[in-house]
Amino acid sequence: MISLKKLKNTVNGKKVLIDSNIIIYLTDMIQPYDSLSRELFAMIEEGRAEAVISILSVAEVMQGPIKAGKPDIAIEVKDYLVNFPNCQCRHITYDVLDKIGNDDRINWKALRSIDSLIIASGLYSEVDLFISNDRHFIKALPGEMLFSFET
Repeated sequence: MISLKKLKNTVNGKKVLIDSNIIIYLTDMIQPYDSLSRELFAMIEEGRAEAVISILSVAEVMQGPIKAGKPDIAIEVKDYLVNFPNCQCRHITYDVLDKIGNDDRINWKALRSIDSLIIASGLYSEVDLFISNDRHFIKALPGEMLFSFET
């Protein structure tokens, strides 16, 4: 696992796409990654970094509370994410769809449909880094575009 120092040094001043798994680490307090997720969101809230979250990631994160029979918590999570400071919630539009398959740096064949849409959201938003621990992202994105909590 990376250190808090590496997270701060890598993300500071950048525009990042935050994948669903990174958000779930925070909302569900998943060890050992919750402290890294907490620091990432603190940096964004304080304006030390800027974030993009796909609306699809918001929907994925809402599924946990919904499956647990807590729809009120799902709504709170949604409201928290779509209104988070220094963070844009990217909707899926035709312009986002146009990004799929149109960047030779990305191995689009290694991605599930939802991951393609999330990555396309980041490309459309011109992020500097994609933050994810998802194995599909790791296989599809070149190292210079991906930041993982794993070493």
